[in-house]
Amino acid sequence: MKHILFTLSISLFVSSCGLTDHDHDHDHDHDYATTIILTFVNENNPADTVTAMWKDLDGPGGALPSVIDTISLASNTTYLGMIQLYNESKNPRTNIHEEIFENNYEHQFFYTPNAVISNNIEWVITDKDKNNFPVGLAYKVQTSAPTNQIGSVNIVLSHYDSMTKDGIRKSLESDIDIDFPVIINN
Repeated sequence: MKHILFTLSISLFVSSCGLTDHDHDHDHDHDYATTIILTFVNENNPADTVTAMWKDLDGPGGALPSVIDTISLASNTTYLGMIQLYNESKNPRTNIHEEIFENNYEHQFFYTPNAVISNNIEWVITDKDKNNFPVGLAYKVQTSAPTNQIGSVNIVLSHYDSMTKDGIRKSLESDIDIDFPVIINN
């Protein structure tokens, strides 16, 4: 029984990450992301830029990610940011965020801080699709006063094939679902 549940969970994970064909009426599926880069630029001091990377070159279902950086942000600071996604298992690498931008009405990122830091960080999506719904390739992050808090943010990229995007609900299909460690420093 455990083997069947494990096999089912792996197949569901693989199918939700763009590795299998989707049942929809378009032909612009994108690759799965092996590399995700988050950038945060201090709104008042652009020289203060933070980047964090997640890398899993063998894709879903293989080895654990080889890189998971901690997002280290200053307290009482506003950052403007963006997310970039690549498939580096191909040569040359595939630029997935450009594909998401072109088909932004089918995608939405969800950034969910965990309970430890949720009262001390606000993550707001600043870009919209053609229907005026959030996309999440661009965002604004505001940290508050508490210092040296360590938590995480869950990042999900919903792909809307089986349901209509409403800007609020995650889809039934996720292209990415990862956790980045976050620290808010003094």
